[in-house]
Amino acid sequence: MIDNVEEQIYETASKFPFIGRVETLLKTPDTIKVKLSITQTCFIQVYQNIQKGIISYVVVSGNQRLFGRDCDSGTWHSHTIGNPDGHDFSEDGARTVSFEEFLYEVSEKLVLLGIL
Repeated sequence: MIDNVEEQIYETASKFPFIGRVETLLKTPDTIKVKLSITQTCFIQVYQNIQKGIISYVVVSGNQRLFGRDCDSGTWHSHTIGNPDGHDFSEDGARTVSFEEFLYEVSEKLVLLGIL
């Protein structure tokens, strides 16, 4: 149920002090889009469609995707810092990632980029 997905996003986000505000932007019976603010210009967007099996985690800064991970019907890929518009289906890029794992990855990469 989408309410459970929303609750889990909020609960997981609350464990990460670099996340400021969390707000649900869109919610239907099958989909949810949530924005997690990090700075004034940097945020994470989470999109999930439980009917179609789509999960999207993306980090945006200055209106540009920095990196992210997506799953479409069980197949994962990543968008790397070096090529955020490309699709990485390598072993690491295609591995299944929980939202919590993604947030740990975000914290490491944003420190390296000097955003955190």
